[in-house]
Amino acid sequence: MTPVPTSRWVLFWSIALAGAAFDLGTKSWIFARVGDPPSPPLRVISNILELRTSHNKGALWGLGAGFPYSSSVFAVLSIAATFAIIWYLFVRGGAKDRALTVALALITAGAVGNCYDRLRFGYVRDFVYFHVDSINFSFAIFNFADNMLVLGALGLMLLALRPEEPHPQEASGSSAASASVPS
Repeated sequence: MTPVPTSRWVLFWSIALAGAAFDLGTKSWIFARVGDPPSPPLRVISNILELRTSHNKGALWGLGAGFPYSSSVFAVLSIAATFAIIWYLFVRGGAKDRALTVALALITAGAVGNCYDRLRFGYVRDFVYFHVDSINFSFAIFNFADNMLVLGALGLMLLALRPEEPHPQEASGSSAASASVPS
């Protein structure tokens, strides 16, 4: 197994740490400015986008919030996922693929940002509320860690859909076989 290039370590940790820092910084700034719930929201775009603080004990978009010890369970799952991602990328060699490294770094950034909140506060701090009043559309309140988790997952789905490149042995074996077939 060939070692993972240093550039992939730098890429992964730059995205994961900067993403988590950005998420935690925006949460702290918004909560200091807007206040804890049920503070009145701060309108960004009238009838479309607000900064509205919320405490989320569930997973993405509040899923599982009613389960006992949900915040602790999701914190443990985030830690386990982070270690699994690091193992897969840097021990198993998955980081040789730059796009995979980026997708998993985004997932790690989101997991770390929300895990910090769960361990420190017992809930995740959410604050972005997107809604379109003219069509009666309302989306769950979220944060930038959630965005990174979703972008990373979308990246993984796109990677799963890309065609597999033939292995060098298969490519040379198939051309050798076709060359030896009489015409």
